[in-house]
Amino acid sequence: MFRSIRNAIYSVYCIRDQFPKYMSELLLEEEEMGALFAVRFRYVIGFALIASAFANLSNIDTIWGYLVNFIAISFYFMNTFVHLHILKKKDSKWKTKYDYISLLVDNVLITMTILNWYWIKGDGNPNYLVKTPLLIFYLLPLSLCLFQYRFSLVVFSFVCFLISYYSFITAALLDPDAQISLDWTSYVLGDDIILLDALVSKPVIFLILVFAISYGIFRSLRMLLKFAASETQKTTLSRYFSPDLVSEIVSDPEVIGKGKRQKVAVLFSDIRGFTQFSELLDPEELSVFLTEFRRRMVRVIFQNKGSLDKFIGDAVMVTFGTPLPSDIPGEDVKNAVNAAYAMLNELKLWNEERKSQGQVEIKIGIGIHSGEVFCGSIGSEERMEYTVIGDTVNTASRIESACKEIGSPLLISEVVWEEIGKPSAWHKNEGVLLPGREQKINLYAYQNV
Repeated sequence: MFRSIRNAIYSVYCIRDQFPKYMSELLLEEEEMGALFAVRFRYVIGFALIASAFANLSNIDTIWGYLVNFIAISFYFMNTFVHLHILKKKDSKWKTKYDYISLLVDNVLITMTILNWYWIKGDGNPNYLVKTPLLIFYLLPLSLCLFQYRFSLVVFSFVCFLISYYSFITAALLDPDAQISLDWTSYVLGDDIILLDALVSKPVIFLILVFAISYGIFRSLRMLLKFAASETQKTTLSRYFSPDLVSEIVSDPEVIGKGKRQKVAVLFSDIRGFTQFSELLDPEELSVFLTEFRRRMVRVIFQNKGSLDKFIGDAVMVTFGTPLPSDIPGEDVKNAVNAAYAMLNELKLWNEERKSQGQVEIKIGIGIHSGEVFCGSIGSEERMEYTVIGDTVNTASRIESACKEIGSPLLISEVVWEEIGKPSAWHKNEGVLLPGREQKINLYAYQNV
């Protein structure tokens, strides 16, 4: 039991160790903003303390009482002003250190105020120190720690309270005038104290509040960690899957974690004459060109529910029906063909822009095939990637390679042609022998390009 409690406390107070570096930096920025808010809020508390001091002027009989009260309030505002000034400095090394100094000053001022009222109204009874309602003011610096997501501040403030409170109890016990009894009425309405209750009750209540604030900070940090992990996952997945698929994958991560066999449509595309074209460009120009080409192609691919499998130089491999196949038979194949139409149209628009700028025209070849593949995360522990493998993938790649020989920018297999309804806008090329295959297949070339 004690081990589980210890582990739970450890997990709460060491959650920051789970944060990657960039998130730790963001959290530090949020802590600084929280510290600024807390310090500004201290002014509100300060004015409330002034109002309370004025409300109790009738209970102060000596000049000393007036001086201590208002000197304490003046020090409170001075501490607040200094703290705010330090926080506003960008590179101040005192930012974190002064958080603790400020808490210490607050607790000392509360202690001085309690002692002042004891001297004024305590009538020499040391039990006043233990029973005074002013002890509730120790909750103020403790509660302000919540704004900064730092467990250490909460613990430090609690320790300051314990030192002051048990110092009061010690002073009461050492005083011969202290009245100790077991009578609850005398404890609540009289001058006596029940020692056991004094030793335990208030510290336990403060301890519960410490745990509550700490757990509130922990939940906030854990939620931030989960949110950041989810956003990182979405950002990563959005590079390969359409937005609709990303949402489904995030809600059920096992979709891409488990390997399975399923029917998909595979699209390959590459740039014609890219080797010769790239020789005319320096590396920076080539990088800009490929980035723009990929951006345009991926955009229309995602619009047609395609999943980017990988870039291979100037080539693009895209799958349709991964990781989740469509519930409508043949829709994945239709999406693949529609994506090919969109890629050719996008390329046409880009070529018009390039011509107006005096740049050469770009041509691509697209091949599509449909069939069963194995899809899942493949690789080593160091690097995993979600991909598809199988004869369908190889065939789609070979079909794309045949575009140049047949003289068409878009070729599909007979299986694909049949699944999209055998449209007449396609020219049949019978008995094409693809490299690496023994059997000839029929390919269909789109004629309305």
